[in-house]
Amino acid sequence: MNQLILNGKKLREALNISTTLFYKFLKNGMPYHQISGGRKYYILDEVTDWLTKAGYHQEKIWSK
Repeated sequence: MNQLILNGKKLREALNISTTLFYKFLKNGMPYHQISGGRKYYILDEVTDWLTKAGYHQEKIWSK
């Protein structure tokens, strides 16, 4: 299990997604962690598992 913790920018780079798609994922329930109301952080494995369970798949980019 890869416990790589990323901020939003690094997550978008790792997933090769646009900012618009990133916010769409957040709106649809993408998991994140937040400490005391600060910035959101993402665990790469949690996000990719969520994407798979939500019906997204990756060829070159994440799509349904």
